[in-house]
Amino acid sequence: MEDILCDISAFRFHRTPPQVLMLCPPYPDRATDNNRAGFRNHILTHEILGTPVHLLATDRKRRLNNVSTVSHLVTNELPFGCIQQTDLGISTASPLYSLFNLASHVDENHLVMAMYEFCGTFSIFRPSPVVEALLDSIDSSELLPRSFGWRRVKSSSGRKTDLWRREPLIELGELGQFADAMKSKRGGRRFARAAKRVTGVTASPFEVQASMLFSTQRCKGGEGFSGFVNNERIPLSTSARRIYGKSTCYADLLFDVPNGASPLIVECQGKMVHDDHDSAISDSDRTTALQQMGFTVMPLTYRQISDRANFDTVRRMVARQVGVAYRSKSSKEIRCEIDLRRNIFIDWTTLGR
Repeated sequence: MEDILCDISAFRFHRTPPQVLMLCPPYPDRATDNNRAGFRNHILTHEILGTPVHLLATDRKRRLNNVSTVSHLVTNELPFGCIQQTDLGISTASPLYSLFNLASHVDENHLVMAMYEFCGTFSIFRPSPVVEALLDSIDSSELLPRSFGWRRVKSSSGRKTDLWRREPLIELGELGQFADAMKSKRGGRRFARAAKRVTGVTASPFEVQASMLFSTQRCKGGEGFSGFVNNERIPLSTSARRIYGKSTCYADLLFDVPNGASPLIVECQGKMVHDDHDSAISDSDRTTALQQMGFTVMPLTYRQISDRANFDTVRRMVARQVGVAYRSKSSKEIRCEIDLRRNIFIDWTTLGR
């Protein structure tokens, strides 16, 4: 029987681009891998998953706990479809079930962030020097397809980043259904609470952080602005198309506003892909096109949300635009906000630890 990745190891597996996994040979057969040396020294273990590797055990006799592996015993029937086979001689918990594994021990805010990532169109993966060298050799030789559906984002200066574009691993509806089905299990209530906090499909950690700051209840450190959707598709009018040169665009955060007011779009302008002359022109054309259609567009930079003093101006502006009388936070709410910020402004590669 193959080993089954679970918990943080399965989470890291699903964050790994397929073009990286294609570089890994299959694991040696467990029955012939003396002292599991082949497992410990495998590139997936050593360079990507890290040790200890978390494995699912459905039989007490198959539990194995040592410096390189930790077993998680499950004696109840597993949810349908929660285990996926791979081409590497190892199986893994599905994206949904790997998130559920995390629910029992990670901070709720980090669980929400992990849900946003798997339901979003991005992953964060930082290759080790060994893996980076392998990727470079494959790129130069053109031996494999370029993307496998995953594309690495480069900065405006051409530098490779840790941000990868892909289709969502989990649909929002699937997340909600799974949360309802698992409520009675250990960690189920926390999982359900976290799932309800996911506001939509996001395209970067920056969009997640902005969404969490705006939508989280004030008693938990946020602003309680729940009336917005993420990445809303907006068909452009004929005149707007002439300005922007495209037929549609997507609003990072589109807020509900009182009747008669201009709809508010908050645009998350991360430095990674917006910090050059061409991007500035494109952003300007896009903003002008949306304004021509009657939208109010508020550009938002990372510095404006990461600095609490700067963000105070932003949240008051948003409140005014959506017709809410902003109330200053109590000392308890301020402490909760500081705690929320401490949890969401992290090195995203460490998420799930």
